[in-house]
Amino acid sequence: MGKVKDLTGMKFDMLKAIKQVGISKNRYAKWECECDCGNHVYRTTDVLKRKTRHSCGCLNQQTLSKMSESNITHGMTGTRLYRIYKGMCGRCYYTKSDHYNAYGGRGIKVCDEWLKNKQNFFEWALKNGYSEDLTIERIDVNGDYCPENCTWITMSEQYKNKQSNCNKMPLPEPYKEE
Repeated sequence: MGKVKDLTGMKFDMLKAIKQVGISKNRYAKWECECDCGNHVYRTTDVLKRKTRHSCGCLNQQTLSKMSESNITHGMTGTRLYRIYKGMCGRCYYTKSDHYNAYGGRGIKVCDEWLKNKQNFFEWALKNGYSEDLTIERIDVNGDYCPENCTWITMSEQYKNKQSNCNKMPLPEPYKEE
């Protein structure tokens, strides 16, 4: 085995080599390292010299925590309102959607205010009459999904407004008006 390079005091991202504590079974020098967070861990020379982020594991925890926060900020996943939002975006941007040609294919978009921050859509919906028995409707059928062009209506009203409703099919049983 050749001479071991002294890494004492050297920084490897968040880890600082404190002292050599032995040799690994793969014949690499093993180092006690102190993380910026204060924890002590042991790493071999080959691991420390890799061009990756180095920490005691706290960096992974921070990253996971940030990812979790961003995934639950609106708390609406699984709700009907969230499905309406996803459906609206899907019709406008997902080319494989069954309804893309009638929406995104015709140039209809979701406004940036809602597209870039779904919380803005949820807040608008709740302040503008959303309830579980209503669906989103664009006032101008050729306009985008945006606060100025959207409202909430019943399914039977939605069915009457449908562009493809040229043949005047009878209203399905659950949506018949009394």
